[in-house]
Amino acid sequence: MELIRHYGRLAAQYDRRWQAYLRQTLGRVLEVLQASGTARILDVGCGTGEFARMAIQRFPELTIVGIDATPAMVELARAKLTGCSRATFQMSRADTLPFGVEEFDAVVCANTLHHMHMPHRALQEWVRVLRPGGQLIIVDWCRDFWHCRLMHYWMKRFDRTYAAMPRLSEFQQMTEELGLTVERADRFMAKPFYGMLCVTARKVVCVLT
Repeated sequence: MELIRHYGRLAAQYDRRWQAYLRQTLGRVLEVLQASGTARILDVGCGTGEFARMAIQRFPELTIVGIDATPAMVELARAKLTGCSRATFQMSRADTLPFGVEEFDAVVCANTLHHMHMPHRALQEWVRVLRPGGQLIIVDWCRDFWHCRLMHYWMKRFDRTYAAMPRLSEFQQMTEELGLTVERADRFMAKPFYGMLCVTARKVVCVLT
């Protein structure tokens, strides 16, 4: 698969090359994350484990499970958090998760959605493993910015690892159709030029009467 080959080649230099971008985008995830001290978090597309490192540094009692389809990324994540029992990493696709129903208090996915050709299928999986009342957080590229629309058309033609970037309204609708309550949906810029969306949603708690 071209995506796995691409990130396998990039893995060793990924943190250094994207340091400022990761600080901004993963920092936004941490800003909106609402989790108790002992919450169990699933990090979809965990890459080198940078979100887990940042999250555990801020919330030492969290348990984080990271998944990624690229072996080299998973290896780097494991090496980065060696000795930290609260962070584990494994290989998995984002749309076929090896977890049971309602295992996680929160699911986060940053900078991965634009590689997915069937994001709705992946979202269904994330909702499946999310506990009632649990939080879903998505941070990714957004086609609402004019220069991102240009980037979208260029990448569709020349980048075989790219799928698409949604408009904020499109992604918000997709999320609501899965029965989630959207709590926040906004846009921001990640320097130097990445237009981003940030959506936080909550899995509805069913009350029997």
